[in-house]
Amino acid sequence: MPNLRIISTNDADAAVLTSSAFLASLPVENLQVEGRARVARTVNATGDKVINGNWSVAKIASAIVLYGCNFSSAATLRVQLWDGENQTGSVVHDSGVNPALDAIGWGEFGWGLSSWGATAFEDWASAFSVLWFPQVFSARSFRITINDASNAAGFIQIKRLLIGAYFEPFVNFEYGLSATWVDNSVQTRTMGRSINTDKRAQFRSLSGNLSGLNASERAAFFEITRVVGLSTELFVSGYPEAGGAMERDHALLCKFDQIPPVIATSYNRYSGQFSFVEV
Repeated sequence: MPNLRIISTNDADAAVLTSSAFLASLPVENLQVEGRARVARTVNATGDKVINGNWSVAKIASAIVLYGCNFSSAATLRVQLWDGENQTGSVVHDSGVNPALDAIGWGEFGWGLSSWGATAFEDWASAFSVLWFPQVFSARSFRITINDASNAAGFIQIKRLLIGAYFEPFVNFEYGLSATWVDNSVQTRTMGRSINTDKRAQFRSLSGNLSGLNASERAAFFEITRVVGLSTELFVSGYPEAGGAMERDHALLCKFDQIPPVIATSYNRYSGQFSFVEV
């Protein structure tokens, strides 16, 4: 099974995105805006929705993430990469048509409770779709094709697009990886001993320790902490390609909660602690 993966450089933000499928008030360019305030929304849900992207110079990529989506269980996703600008030249990668969301995993389906064909994101406010490429590709342009004609909302909505190369250490995180729901709600006990709750936002956190980093991995992880700091979003997946609730619960668009220390624990062995909070 793959180890923890981190997409720290989002080259989708450096691309020029074009699409005729999105509303003028909620354009495709909103996929390049950090935070939750602005989204990209299509005019309708019928037919294929195509997003074209161009880079001024070649970029390397090994994964794509569509985060904060309202995809239905029938949604499909296809990603194509070209070595020339404007979707010309040679196709360096074609993912083919894939389900946009993972189905509920084996043993997770609740008979009589879950709808038939439900995804791992049933009852979640929004979902995310991840395609891990079989290798790292260099490309000048790309095309994302989404089809979700049966979307009950009558439109397709996405919050964030990420494309980039991921960091994956040879030795996975040590035992003790912690995934937590953080609830900002405020509870107040009344004179009658009832508890009243001022309900506020929930978000997730993920923390652990990469205790088996070698010298080159130490340098790469330390560089990630320098470049993104506390201010830049990154995508982390604790169980990439696991599918189902396991991958869902341990993958998030996030920021560092604090800059982690990188510690030399023995000869050519380093420890990188991390704590991420969902954005």
